[in-house]
Amino acid sequence: MPMNAISAAKKRRVFMLLSSRALPYAKLCIRTMLANSDEPIALRLVADDNQEKSVLQAETAEFSASGENTIEVIAKDEVSDRLTDRFPGLAGLRALHEGHPCWRKIIDPLVLSEENDEAIVTDPDLFFPNSYTFEATPAEGVMVMRQGPNCLFPPAAVREAFELGVRLANHVDIGVAQLRAGAVDPEWLDWLASGLDLDAYRPFMHIEAILWSAMAMRFGGRHLDPKVWRCWERGKFKRLAIAAGLPGRWTLRLEPLDSVKCIHVSGPSKWWVTEAIAFGELKEFHNDCRAPSVGSAYVELTRAEYEREQRLKTRFEKLGLYRLTRSG
Repeated sequence: MPMNAISAAKKRRVFMLLSSRALPYAKLCIRTMLANSDEPIALRLVADDNQEKSVLQAETAEFSASGENTIEVIAKDEVSDRLTDRFPGLAGLRALHEGHPCWRKIIDPLVLSEENDEAIVTDPDLFFPNSYTFEATPAEGVMVMRQGPNCLFPPAAVREAFELGVRLANHVDIGVAQLRAGAVDPEWLDWLASGLDLDAYRPFMHIEAILWSAMAMRFGGRHLDPKVWRCWERGKFKRLAIAAGLPGRWTLRLEPLDSVKCIHVSGPSKWWVTEAIAFGELKEFHNDCRAPSVGSAYVELTRAEYEREQRLKTRFEKLGLYRLTRSG
């Protein structure tokens, strides 16, 4: 996979779709992302509307007041105005932009980028505890994080993708994704978006994961190395510990935070991080984690494998195993 090294003097282009409701944990993400990066970052926050834009500008001004990092806040309407010029006539891409806010993590960075521009797309529930650098963004293909179970949901949408003949990558986590805008064929993405019943799936943020999985298999690339780009997973031990009364924030002690570039503290753990810091139970280590890393190749999730997983989940539900560990 061709890789383009990025000069330390050049700002990395990072995008984050953000609501002010996420600020309690998003401010921790933004602060540690900017403060602990060994490269200057140009962070673009995309807000839902102009009122949200004003809030985000006020709440994040302290993070770009000094140093080489910059923060620009852009309202959704500003992206909407550019979308028609950038991708004229592609109604599927417009539907992504007008759908669930998480879907905009795919289309909005493309609208705001030229073909050769890199786009590092991040969730607001990340934590950067050490000195780090983003990996070199490939000239072709996409890089996304890896997690154990797949988060492809709802099943009806996954099956629609299979019916369209789309190949899906397994174990895709969307805490961080890296690509160049020109690596994505907009006509193909428009075809895929138009082929899914997006109106029916508007409540489901996980449609984003289906699209990233499809893009991974279509355009190629590799996972980000999970040893340093870590995805928090709510495994059986954690579920049982929380069900037994252990505070959720204590499960963060199981994570190797002293050796990661970033952890995606998804689900309830994003609130536990802020609690753990408030209680003095979590810290930044500032260890040197700047070395480049390479993750594994994508592995296709076949329809037969997916249907086996669904049957197994149904059995677990009937046995009540999910109810036993539902806490947290």
